[in-house]
Amino acid sequence: ILCQVYTPTWWCPFGYAQTIVRELFRYHPKLDWQREIVKYSDGGQSALDWLHPKDEIANQKKNTPIVVFLPGITGSTHTAGYLLHAAVEAHAKGWRIAAFNCRGLGGVELTTPKTYNANMTDDIRDTIKLINERYPTAKKFGVGFSLGGMILYNHLSKCDNAEDTGLHAAMILSSPWNSLQSTLDIETFWPRVLFNYNIMKNLVEMVRPYKEMFEEMVDWEAMLAAKTIRDFDKAFVVPLFGFKDYKEYYHESALYYKVHRIPIPLLALNAADDCFALPETLPLDDIARSENVAMCLTAHGGHTAFMQSSSPSDPGFIEKLLVEVGDVVFNHL
Repeated sequence: ILCQVYTPTWWCPFGYAQTIVRELFRYHPKLDWQREIVKYSDGGQSALDWLHPKDEIANQKKNTPIVVFLPGITGSTHTAGYLLHAAVEAHAKGWRIAAFNCRGLGGVELTTPKTYNANMTDDIRDTIKLINERYPTAKKFGVGFSLGGMILYNHLSKCDNAEDTGLHAAMILSSPWNSLQSTLDIETFWPRVLFNYNIMKNLVEMVRPYKEMFEEMVDWEAMLAAKTIRDFDKAFVVPLFGFKDYKEYYHESALYYKVHRIPIPLLALNAADDCFALPETLPLDDIARSENVAMCLTAHGGHTAFMQSSSPSDPGFIEKLLVEVGDVVFNHL
């Protein structure tokens, strides 16, 4: 499949720097999303944002290929630059885009006391089912970034066969494979200062307006006092979703021991200098034995960054790989 070599930007080759530069200086393209509110059986809701082909004939065709995007931990079509730029490249190919936003994100209010976690796959399962009901003959390619990739992968791992997944193939980008070890790794000094605290603050701010909804179900005061993502998970995610403790949650959400359960072709992209998924956490031996899972592991690239040119806003390895793999999925699978 891969027909290119990844060479990082000469002035910004290393993981921390690439990740920060992409996040701070990459412009966010304005896309003509058409929003659909998906209602779930428990009364919850989330946004599914559509980007339809510009070509009217392709738009009307029911078999136009569809890319289903899942953003990272607090990302959405409002905030995730990595998703927006990937959508630009996929849209330029004439593909239809369906971007899944987790509950509470993308400007959609929570209607039930339930958010999301890396192992909660009911919502993406129901959303993929909706997409298939509307476009039953279209090939569908799932693409998840970071935690979105974990949700996608865990959805696939729970399916008995390829048909049950609702997808033809998948790709996960910069997703952690060992939740517990990755959590410990990003609590070391530089990752904690640069990334961990800011992500934790975004999680807290997401649920802060819903005190009356959650305060009897979680440890609200401990959540407000959180200093790390693990603190947030212990105070909020663990009690809300009924886990025994954070170790049980991290084990249930981990990807590394589920390689044999993936029933469709899946490509994972990780960088060796990504502090969220260091090389020792990757199940390379299991992947080497797998018929369906492959990994592209680069020396550099950071977390969802993979810059190649001088400008932080230029397409990078992720966008090029998406198009390359998408062409194979839609034309040869």
